[in-house]
Amino acid sequence: MSGDELFHRSTSLRVNIEPNNWLTKRIVGFLSRLTPRCHDMTRLISQSQDGPLPLGTRMKMRLHYWICAWCKRYSDQIHFVRRALHICPEEPVPPKGPALRVEAKERLKEAIRSSS
Repeated sequence: MSGDELFHRSTSLRVNIEPNNWLTKRIVGFLSRLTPRCHDMTRLISQSQDGPLPLGTRMKMRLHYWICAWCKRYSDQIHFVRRALHICPEEPVPPKGPALRVEAKERLKEAIRSSS
């Protein structure tokens, strides 16, 4: 694993890091004891969408993002979906162009009734 990559902490708290960098190993081990587990992070990320979390929890989440690329990616995806939903209109946009005539609608309804 290169030094530029973020570290990933698995659910068993086993940390995948460079074997020769003892300082990095110590720092990541220390942070993994301070921060929530990945399973808890998914819940916290969802709760952060509903309202503000306590300062201490937000700080622990930020520390967790430093050592876990997967949780950071999940958080980015959730934020993307939230932004996309705010951009989209709540009501579907009606199709442009002429609408079906009443006779055509009646023929379609009759065809559906007769096929079932």
